[in-house]
Amino acid sequence: MKKNISILVFLLCVFGLSAQNAKDILDKANLAYNKAGGITASFTVNTEDVKGKTVYSQDGKAYLKGNKFKIDVPDGITWFDGKTQWVYAKGSDEVNVSNPTGEELAGVSPSVLLSLYNAGFKLNYKGEKKEKAKTVYIVELIPLGKKTEFSKMIVTIDKATNIFTSVSTYGKDGVDNHLIINKIQTGVNLADNIFIFNKKEYPGVEVIDLR
Repeated sequence: MKKNISILVFLLCVFGLSAQNAKDILDKANLAYNKAGGITASFTVNTEDVKGKTVYSQDGKAYLKGNKFKIDVPDGITWFDGKTQWVYAKGSDEVNVSNPTGEELAGVSPSVLLSLYNAGFKLNYKGEKKEKAKTVYIVELIPLGKKTEFSKMIVTIDKATNIFTSVSTYGKDGVDNHLIINKIQTGVNLADNIFIFNKKEYPGVEVIDLR
C-alpha cells in the first residue's frame, strides 16, 4: 500500500511540475512580448492536409505591436487593429471585415495566445530541443472549450530570449498549420495605421462587412 501511495505522490509531483513549468515559460514569454515593442518577423507557414498527405508552404512577413498585427503572405493580407479584422485575398475584388474571437486569433497573434493560456487551455511542458543554434522550450496547449477548430497547439519558445520560434495548430478537420519564425526584430517603430485596411490603396475593392 505504501508503495502505491509513493508512486501516486511521485506522479502528482511530476505532472504538477510539468504544468507549472509550462505556465512559467508562457509567463516569461508574455513579459518578453510586452517589452518587445513593435516587432517585424519573416516566417514560413506549412499547411498540411493529413488525410490527403499534402503540404502547402508559403513565406510571409508579420508586423506586430501589442494586440495588433498585419500578416502579409502571397495569397493575401490580414490586418487586425485589436478589435476589427480585414482579410484580403490578393487579386480579388473584395475584403472581408469581422470581429474574430480570441480562439480564432490564437494561432496567429502572440498577444491573443498569451492572453488566453491562463484560462483557456490545459498546459503541458514537453521538454527542450535544439533548433539550429537555439535551445527551445516545447509547450503543448489543449483548448478547454469544445468549439475550437483545433484539438491542440504546440509552441516553441527560445530559452535565451523567451520569444516564440514556432506555433503549430492541429485541426479537428485533419488540416494542421505549422508557423515557423525565420527572422525576428524587436523594438521597431510601427504606426497604428499599419494594422488597418486602407481602402484608398485598394481602389475598386468592395468591403464585405461580416460583423
